[in-house]
Amino acid sequence: MFRSYRSICTLVLLSLMVSLLSAQAITQEYALGKVFLSNGITLEGKALRMTMESVTIDIGGREQVFPLSDVVQVMAKTGKGKKFGQNCAGACVGVYIGLWLASGGTGIDADGEEYDINPAQYLLETALWGGVSYGIGYLAGKMSDDWQVIYLDRG
Repeated sequence: MFRSYRSICTLVLLSLMVSLLSAQAITQEYALGKVFLSNGITLEGKALRMTMESVTIDIGGREQVFPLSDVVQVMAKTGKGKKFGQNCAGACVGVYIGLWLASGGTGIDADGEEYDINPAQYLLETALWGGVSYGIGYLAGKMSDDWQVIYLDRG
C-alpha cells in the first residue's frame, strides 16, 4: 500500500516540476520594456513579460496585453542594478564575516597590543560597508543596463 502511494506521489511531483519548468522557459520577464506597435504607437513601461503569443507590460499600474501580430519590435532592460548591488553587498558582508571568524574576535592596535573587538561596533561597520557596496554595485549595474531588442517582426 505504501509503495503504490509513494510511486503515485513521485509521479505527481515529477509531472508538476516538468510543467513548471516548461512554463518558466516559455515566459521571459524583464524589468523595463518598450513595445513598438504596428500602428506606430510606442509604449514604455515596467514588468515586461513575453510569451510565444503576446507581450504584457505594466504602464502606469495597469497591465496591457498585446498579441505579437500587433507588435513590430520589443526592447527591454533586464534590471542589472539590483542584481549587481546584491552581489557586491553579499561579497562585502561575506568578507567581513570571514575576517571576524578568522580573527577570533580580537584585533591588534598600532602599538601591537591585542584587544577584543566590540561585536556591536563590528556589526554596524559591516552593515555600513555592505550598504555602500550595494550602492556602488547598483550604480554599476544601472549604468551597464542598455536597451536590447528581444523581439523583431521581420515580416
